Amino acid sequence: MALGELLLDEIGTITGVKVLPATAEGANYEVCLSASGEMRGTKYSTNWTYAQIVRTDGSIYGAGDGVMTTECGEVFYIKGSGSAPGPDKSGNIPFRYINHLHTTSEKFSDLNGVAIVGEYDVSEDGSTVAKGWHWK
Repeated sequence: MALGELLLDEIGTITGVKVLPATAEGANYEVCLSASGEMRGTKYSTNWTYAQIVRTDGSIYGAGDGVMTTECGEVFYIKGSGSAPGPDKSGNIPFRYINHLHTTSEKFSDLNGVAIVGEYDVSEDGSTVAKGWHWK
């Protein structure tokens, strides 16, 4: 596996959490996130909704959908998933994720079919920091 260029660099905020019925794996939540950042010198904003399961062993798995809009009006539809071993000693949750983007933008058409892998860290206060690299 080789990581290529840094594609996504963003900060965000968890804007809502809804408790869903528990599963055999553990507690189940719906999480909403708003984020903004930069990709290849272009600013963007993203809204996400994802399901998150806090498993009985403390590990966490999440998967969901996002819509990213650039400052120039390009739109991306995103499918993503990630996991974390649980909160670290400071209460932050260090997710590692994979995202798949799709866009009709000619400027960013080379990102269709590309996997982006990265780090998505959630602080106790609901603030987030994420970075994502092109997985070649």
